[in-house]
Amino acid sequence: MQPLQYHHGQVAVQDEANTRHVAEKLAGWVGPVERYAAAADLVLFAVLDGAGREKALRFAVLSGAPPLVRPVAAGRLQLPPAIKDALVGTDDPGSVGTPVGGLVLSLARAERARVNGVVRQRDGQVELAASEEFTLCRKYLAPSLAVGDELCVGPATREPVALDDPWTQGIAAAATTSFLASVSPDAAPDVAHRGGPPGFLAVDPAGRTVAWTEYVGDGVFKSAGNVRATGIAALLVLDLAEEDGLELAGTASYENILTRFQPRMEPLVRFREPCPTQGRMALTVETAHRLRGVAHPRRPTAGNPVTSRDEPDEQAPRRGGSAPLEG
Repeated sequence: MQPLQYHHGQVAVQDEANTRHVAEKLAGWVGPVERYAAAADLVLFAVLDGAGREKALRFAVLSGAPPLVRPVAAGRLQLPPAIKDALVGTDDPGSVGTPVGGLVLSLARAERARVNGVVRQRDGQVELAASEEFTLCRKYLAPSLAVGDELCVGPATREPVALDDPWTQGIAAAATTSFLASVSPDAAPDVAHRGGPPGFLAVDPAGRTVAWTEYVGDGVFKSAGNVRATGIAALLVLDLAEEDGLELAGTASYENILTRFQPRMEPLVRFREPCPTQGRMALTVETAHRLRGVAHPRRPTAGNPVTSRDEPDEQAPRRGGSAPLEG
């Protein structure tokens, strides 16, 4: 797998946060992506539809008992055929495929990895060939398990919903788990987790916006850089008690707040507060949908999320060093 190549939007945000050093350090990081994929009970994909100003991101989701996807080689995942209609438009051997952003997760174990690339169908098999893959830190993931073992491919339906609808307001107010889709300047989708305590998402129906604090991460700013470069984004908020989800799509902006006089030297840093502010993301909502049957309901499990207050070796996807408290 080739090292990550950062585009101008990502470099700009890294420079603002003074994290270029750690971003370059992580450019070649991969980690046990195939193992995470095989153990995931939740897999999300983002696809970019439309053209010109009509471009919009939408989500497709797999949930249930692992394995939901099957690693067949380094950088290659076999997907269930039922996902074909959501991701693939043709069974043409000459097809260039569909660019997708992928995220594989086990929320109970706080394991997640990005798997971005192209999905193709060949001889009845659906496969994702990754151009980017890497495991991510364990922070801000509220632990939960899927209630249901059978394969769920969602959403079953997409229904327009108003931002001031009581269901919309209730889901956003109670949310601890959501997902941000963004797209790079070369039209490559990406999916990232966004979690926090209930109330971390603020929906403003009058202004048609949803905004949230971006907590300190690993310093790469993959999503924030995409937003800075293209503005195209979507947010999926899961209703953990039901099978539905709220999908908000439109254009986003990112403001960096935390700056440093000295370069940040390590990707994972311990802070005195659990969720230190890095920046602020705001999404202007152009379309809002209730996704019916998007994923199995989930039940919370024992334990608290890993946060920036934990030791860096606890934050990391694999064991590492430790550092003094900051902030």
